[in-house]
Amino acid sequence: MTRIRECDTIQLLFEQEGRSLLKLSVVVPCYNEGDNIVDFYRESEAALHDIIGDTEFIFVNDGSSDDTGRRLSELCAKEGTSITAVEFSRNFGKEAAILAGLERSRGEYTAIIDADLQQRPEYVRQMTEFLDQHPEYDCVAAYQAQRKEGRGQAFFKDRFYKIFNRTTEVELRASASDFRVMRRNMVQAVLSLKEKIRFSKGIFSWVGYNTYYMPYKVEERHAGSSKWNFFKLTRYALDGIMSFSDMPLKAALYLGVCLGLVSLTMLIAIIVQAALPGVFVSKLLIGLFFAFLLSGINLAALGIVGVYLARVYREVKGRPVYIIKSVQESSRNKKE
Repeated sequence: MTRIRECDTIQLLFEQEGRSLLKLSVVVPCYNEGDNIVDFYRESEAALHDIIGDTEFIFVNDGSSDDTGRRLSELCAKEGTSITAVEFSRNFGKEAAILAGLERSRGEYTAIIDADLQQRPEYVRQMTEFLDQHPEYDCVAAYQAQRKEGRGQAFFKDRFYKIFNRTTEVELRASASDFRVMRRNMVQAVLSLKEKIRFSKGIFSWVGYNTYYMPYKVEERHAGSSKWNFFKLTRYALDGIMSFSDMPLKAALYLGVCLGLVSLTMLIAIIVQAALPGVFVSKLLIGLFFAFLLSGINLAALGIVGVYLARVYREVKGRPVYIIKSVQESSRNKKE
């Protein structure tokens, strides 16, 4: 009964905005996925065949440099489809694309899935059916049952999850991704967070709600190559930690205290040696030691504080997370 009342309330809000609540919204961030778009949509139609009439697809073209925009225009021109193609003015990143898709979604359930078919649309169907059968859950998140990556990348990912979970107030499930299906109430909660520098995995955990983790098999990319490399993954990991933890600031304080104690210990040792007969201690070396030590502490602390100040600066400027260049909608979508 609680779920029914929630849906009725959301439906009323949508009607007041001139929109109708659908069964499912599928948000698809796209960056240079021109060779995958058509096949992804065809596979999704087959997987969601009996609810396709109550499903919308929201493709977000994140400043692609290939023919992704043209392929999306062709999809929107198809009769009988409910497709929205949002095009950014430039590449703003996957986090911005996810946000734009969620803001335009109007489904009782909202799915986030990549267009490269490594995440099969059949899992969206399974997650939707699971939520239908289990009203106690608000979200189904997919995690990789078996990783398809090198040992080095797997090692660093494991370290990231351990560090994140130990230093923040939220917990991330290892190997879980943005691939998930959420109820409308959870989507609204995610959208209520107005921060500019977004880390969706952390946000999904921070808002709470009961989440069921479903294993899935990662397939090979249908076409193209991965847009992620070690540098981008490292930057993404650091953004995630700094979005939800102040531990780096505390670490700088602890480091300063520890090094201060080490310096005091070494100073005592130098004084004792200088007092011994026949032992010569270079004053130049002592001065250089303390100069380098204190400089290192100061630079490390200032660097960490500077990173946090830069994030605050980006937030207070109030710039939008993304800028939309154009929006295309299919004929059926316009009627709705």
